[in-house]
Amino acid sequence: MDFDYRLLVKYLVGTLSPEEMEAVKEWRARSIENEDIYSKLINLRVSWKFMRYNTPGHIESALNEVNGKINRRRRFDIVRSVMKYAAVILLFVSFSYVGWEYLKPENYVTITVKQGEDVKKIMLADGSTVWLKEGASLKMPETFAKNNRQLSLQGEAFFDVAKNAQFPLYVSTNYVNIKVLGTAFNVKTDEKHKNVETVLARGKVALLDKQGNAVLDMSPGEKVTYNSYKNEYSTEIVDVNISTAWRLNQFVFENVTLREIVNQLSVKFNVNINLESSKLAQRKFRCVINEDESLPDILNLLKYLAPIRYRIEGKEIFIYE
Repeated sequence: MDFDYRLLVKYLVGTLSPEEMEAVKEWRARSIENEDIYSKLINLRVSWKFMRYNTPGHIESALNEVNGKINRRRRFDIVRSVMKYAAVILLFVSFSYVGWEYLKPENYVTITVKQGEDVKKIMLADGSTVWLKEGASLKMPETFAKNNRQLSLQGEAFFDVAKNAQFPLYVSTNYVNIKVLGTAFNVKTDEKHKNVETVLARGKVALLDKQGNAVLDMSPGEKVTYNSYKNEYSTEIVDVNISTAWRLNQFVFENVTLREIVNQLSVKFNVNINLESSKLAQRKFRCVINEDESLPDILNLLKYLAPIRYRIEGKEIFIYE
């Protein structure tokens, strides 16, 4: 069975697929000679001597040494095909240890918060903290590469990012990417309406399009919404504490009607809340309520904010002026 020796070059830079790796393992087991060649490749790939092989000339010499152990009759064709393949790779990366650190494959994990679950707080390997809201999903590497901190988000999350002056952190969504150094910000993706909302709590972030081009820099207190249907960005000033309070397990009501508030409370506490006045139902409130507060505590807060009274009859709540 013929073996594609270009797979050895792919092995050097860690770009083998699982199927190709199996082919290399099978080739390695065929003979002692192949085992010896494979050992030399390991030395090239992971040993400290790898630092010497950071130029195309050194790589060509090393590969020729490897091919010297291969059947002489096929040596010329193999060397030519391998070097053609290696030349392309060498345009992009040095075969130094640093180059290997840059190209080595990363293992990713995905953390998902299902609907109805509490907010999840996650500590990243670089010291950053992420809060994930229900319905959110975060894909991240098990460990960050030295020169690359990149995450992928669907749903809503709040990031408190550890500062790294050399290598920024990138948060990618389906529509925009966010580049940060050390800052705190909130991101909410809406797949139904195909938009992304970004709220900056502190520091600075840069919004990038999907091609990596800078679009705009944000300042604290700003909310930028990108609408992919219109390909438009809109900016407004918001109350950051209100916009990010969800991570503290709080209900946030910003200029909403009492009707909207009781609808949420009805779902949360599995009760039926009756508003006995249409005028009262349209009264607007601005407040933050902790989710662990009891229903009577919340009703007493609303009673303090507006001239209302209430009574509780089992699972029926009546609110009136």
